[in-house]
Amino acid sequence: SPTNNFATFNSVYADVSGDWSFAVEIAGVGSGNASVTMQEAADGSITGTYSGQLGNTDFTGNSEGDNFEFVLTSQMGSVTYSGEQLPDGTLAGKLNLGGMGEGTFTATRKE
Repeated sequence: SPTNNFATFNSVYADVSGDWSFAVEIAGVGSGNASVTMQEAADGSITGTYSGQLGNTDFTGNSEGDNFEFVLTSQMGSVTYSGEQLPDGTLAGKLNLGGMGEGTFTATRKE
């Protein structure tokens, strides 16, 4: 059945490994940029580093299919980034600054 065939395609996943330039927009606060480096393992776990307005910090996360999520700890507390890799290879999603607000982001690979 088509359902069984689809399962084989699930093993082909987007790899978010690399150096990314994040453009972030936070409601009521403004916009900013961050440099993010991610390394995705075969099991979908992500490790990385963040450098931007929230400081410089390491983080961990996970990826499943085209979707990914990571959490970093900043001066503002815990910040969760969740998004997806789009067909053009860019990233897009939302960030949640705990109880401090929400925002959106897009990201492109650094050349």
